[in-house]
Amino acid sequence: MITTEKHAEVRELLDAERAAGRRVAMVGTSGGTHSGHISLVEQAKKECDVVAVFWNGALKLEWASGGVQAYNRDLAHDQALFEAAGVDVFYIPMRDDLYQRPSNTFMAMPGMLRNLAGMPEGEHMELLVTMVATLLNIAGPCLTFFGEKDWQQLVMFQRMAEDLHLPSRVIGCPTRREPDGVAISSRNTKLSPEQRAAAPALYAALTAAVDAITAGERDAHAAAEVALARLRPVADPDYIVAVEAATLRPLDTLDPAAEGGPSDGEIRLLASVRFGTTPLVDNVGVTLPTA
Repeated sequence: MITTEKHAEVRELLDAERAAGRRVAMVGTSGGTHSGHISLVEQAKKECDVVAVFWNGALKLEWASGGVQAYNRDLAHDQALFEAAGVDVFYIPMRDDLYQRPSNTFMAMPGMLRNLAGMPEGEHMELLVTMVATLLNIAGPCLTFFGEKDWQQLVMFQRMAEDLHLPSRVIGCPTRREPDGVAISSRNTKLSPEQRAAAPALYAALTAAVDAITAGERDAHAAAEVALARLRPVADPDYIVAVEAATLRPLDTLDPAAEGGPSDGEIRLLASVRFGTTPLVDNVGVTLPTA
């Protein structure tokens, strides 16, 4: 596995692979590597010849400070996991290399950010999309893989790449779960034993809401309440909201035939729930007939 902190070297390496006729994949992570990240690498290896991991654990996104600060993550641990998984190129973006002067260019996605009402994302999401656009520009033409667990991020990355006609395709991979249904996340390690024992309630609550929708519930708020009612005794929900999957538009009705309903019948139930002080995020999809 080739490791580098220089973006110009990454670009040269991947350009050479493409010139030799090989397909390139990119997997991005901000550190805290777990089996969910490794599953992205496994999928990338199935579809491409060369896999590059962009390990962004050395940079912390900070809007007010001009873009990035130092961020301390366990590089050696993550690097060993990715090397064992068969990664070919391991890139560590560094502030001194990428940001020799304060960045003056940021992505704005006002249409989608309006759809994040009630979700504590704000300007951080624009900065995150800017960072991903930068990394895609360095990687060049490729397939890039992100997990569906962070659905809002995935959709914004896809829309950004499409809007800018980038020579990259952003692919979502299914959420990897523990046997009890908990979405695999580095945040899970912050839970106490009691909180971890209660955490399966999140996926179970979302599943109950899906069952209600499948059974005919078309009021988006009533469907969310099905999940909330199950969660309140064991956790502190920040939000559960039904959105149009491809646009993140919050829905009042889930009826595809009704005004304001999901135009293509594709719905996502998004949730952020705190167990103690640790917020866990999750989501599930629902497809409704449009006829």
